[in-house]
Amino acid sequence: MILVTGNRSKKRQNVYRAAIFAWNYLMPRISKCDVYIEIKKLKDAHGYCLELDKREYEIEIDQRLKGDDLVTTVFHEMIHVRQGVRKQYQNINTINYKTYDEYMKLPWEIEAYQLQEVMLKEWNKKNMKCLK
Repeated sequence: MILVTGNRSKKRQNVYRAAIFAWNYLMPRISKCDVYIEIKKLKDAHGYCLELDKREYEIEIDQRLKGDDLVTTVFHEMIHVRQGVRKQYQNINTINYKTYDEYMKLPWEIEAYQLQEVMLKEWNKKNMKCLK
C-alpha cells in the first residue's frame, strides 16, 4: 500500500504515480509492505526514508521539487524501501560519517543514485508512449 499526503492534489497524484512506477520496477513481487509518503518543506535534503516497522516505511519529499527532480527523489527513496525490505540498507543514524563525500560513498547511496537515473529513463520512455 502506498499513501501520499500533503501539498496539492496534482503533486500528490504525480508522487503517487512515480511511487507506483518505482514499486512495479523495483519490487513487483512484494505484496506486504506499506509506504507512507508525506510531501512537505524540508530544510536540508530532497527526501528521506525511514523504516517505521518491519516492511513499513515513511518517506518525506520536499514540496519545492518539480519535474525530474521530484520524480528521481521519489525513485531514490523507493530504492531505499527496497533495500530495507531486502535488509541491504542500514539506518543512517547508526552510521558514522564526517563529510558529505563519506555519505555519498555509502553502498546504498551509490546504488540509489545510479538506479534513480536508470529508472528516470524508463519513466520517460513510458510516459512518452502514453502521450503518442
